[in-house]
Amino acid sequence: MKTALRYVLLSWLLIVCIATPALCQLPTGDIAPDFKLKNISGKTIRLSDFQGRLVVLSIGTTWCPGCKAQLSELSKIKPFLDDNRIPVLDIFVQEPSKTVRTYLKDKELPISFEALLDDGQVHRAYRVYPIPRLLILDRSGRIIQDTLGLDGAEITDIMKRLISQQRAPSQKK
Repeated sequence: MKTALRYVLLSWLLIVCIATPALCQLPTGDIAPDFKLKNISGKTIRLSDFQGRLVVLSIGTTWCPGCKAQLSELSKIKPFLDDNRIPVLDIFVQEPSKTVRTYLKDKELPISFEALLDDGQVHRAYRVYPIPRLLILDRSGRIIQDTLGLDGAEITDIMKRLISQQRAPSQKK
């Protein structure tokens, strides 16, 4: 009996580990849920403020090793993000502004970087359970990628593809 119970529990754990990321990701092609959050300076920022621009949306915390690695990858591609004026919205879940400010103090961040403090609305709307989460949004706010993290080269490749797709129709005219 104990052996059967062990197998059932192991099977359940395996299913949960495999299925959890897929259940948390938002469907590609859907419009990303809008939000209205304060940045670390107290200014209100809405996702809809960035309509018409490509956006990198990073969701995590200051203490998570994977989140730190994701921010490092974004820092590596700072010149590309700056040259293409691509905003990075880094949403910190359940973090006080002082902690986030201290964490970001000596980081090389893109020009269009916004550190936002989640009051729970992003956590719920984006089904944030495993972190870090990284979403890439096209100019219409549609989700192109929703993943548990990408390296700088992968982000750059996706963004270059989106930039070239936008230029292609105008070149045909």
